[in-house]
Amino acid sequence: MTRILLLEDTLEIREMLKLKLESRQFQVDEAASIDEAVKKIELNSYDIFILDMMLPDGNSIKLFDMYSDRLKGKSIIITGNPSIPTVVEAIKKGAVNYLEKPVSNEMLFAQVTKIMEMNRLVEEHQNFKNEVVSNFTFGKIVYRSNQMERMIERAKILSGTDNIVLIQGETGTGKEVFAQAIHNHSLRNQEIFLPVNCASIPGELFESELFGFEKGAFSGATTDYRGRFLQANRGTLFLDEIGELPLHIQAKLLRVLDEQVIYRLKSEKGQKIDIRLIASTNKNLENEVKLKNFRSDLFYRLKESMIILPPLRERIEDILPLTHHYIGLFNTLYGKAIEGISKEVEYYFLNATWPGNVRELKNFIKGVLPFTKNNIIEMDDLSYSAIRQEKTGEDRILTYEEYKKNYIIKVLQITDFNISRAAKLLSMSRPSLYRKIKEFNIKKEGPGSID
Repeated sequence: MTRILLLEDTLEIREMLKLKLESRQFQVDEAASIDEAVKKIELNSYDIFILDMMLPDGNSIKLFDMYSDRLKGKSIIITGNPSIPTVVEAIKKGAVNYLEKPVSNEMLFAQVTKIMEMNRLVEEHQNFKNEVVSNFTFGKIVYRSNQMERMIERAKILSGTDNIVLIQGETGTGKEVFAQAIHNHSLRNQEIFLPVNCASIPGELFESELFGFEKGAFSGATTDYRGRFLQANRGTLFLDEIGELPLHIQAKLLRVLDEQVIYRLKSEKGQKIDIRLIASTNKNLENEVKLKNFRSDLFYRLKESMIILPPLRERIEDILPLTHHYIGLFNTLYGKAIEGISKEVEYYFLNATWPGNVRELKNFIKGVLPFTKNNIIEMDDLSYSAIRQEKTGEDRILTYEEYKKNYIIKVLQITDFNISRAAKLLSMSRPSLYRKIKEFNIKKEGPGSID
């Protein structure tokens, strides 16, 4: 049953709205003030929030500031004055819409139905995501390259320890996948894995978000907040993009790692914690230390066990296995039966630079699949808005043969012109590769010759 929190200080309006909603089989909890609403939100989970804007103890903006994740996309504002700035602010902070008093039945149920449909779509997407996340094991990571094999072997060993792990790599290389797999293979795998994106936290909220706060610690803190470290207690806390932490928070983090004790804002009493920390960054922290943007003592603490994930352009032998993996994944999502990609698309993928790495490849395939007409993805199926076609100095699109030549050159360069290894990566015989080298007039630059 859909559960609704109705916040309205006028008794007559509150009773009328509750009666309307219960007539449609909704479960309705009532609150007449911000303080009452906070207590109910802390204790319960709600599908929809119907919020009066002005209350005796403030306005509903406080709730959006305190519970952004819970209210965003699930809230309807009711107001006697839709032109006031706070209504506009509530919409910006994530309210779906506002209804002017007196609230009409038709508009009320239209908005409630809209949120229910949005909730259903979000839940379906989350279920799909959870199913994928539950498969984050080393055995499910798709790769063929020696670089990834070495990193996976290292991560497996670290899974059996409680060491802090720092995962470095460009955006989209799979840092969170590795973090989740390390947790799933650890002794803490029955406890929570809590990811926190440091890049998404406003600077002034870092301390309260990570370490929590006591009631009354600041204006609007009407209840205690445990913070991410306490929420992850006994499990694994994953600090994604740790390079974004302000310097004063880095100092506090170092103290927590050394003492395993949390001090919430305005609290003099420390709370013992037991967590496994995994961090990631797309920055070169060693350079950040030199630039005085990152504390050297924290960096040396974090790098006790480090994993460096190579970009996709440096492990091109992983591109096609990943492509077929994501085709299978999104076939299920979209109800399609795509079997693979054409040779032209294959060479395009192998020659693309993929600055967004594995995530970009995944999203590219996800965007292409719904528009694929046949059972094979052809060049014509790739939209011009998505494709980044390489051009020659004459500003023309590369031909299929030019793609093929460039790919062979790239593989030869990566293997230092070792024909045996290059032929294996190209899935062709040594004689076939020699013929292509001769056909394309490929020559090795620098000392030595093609073996």
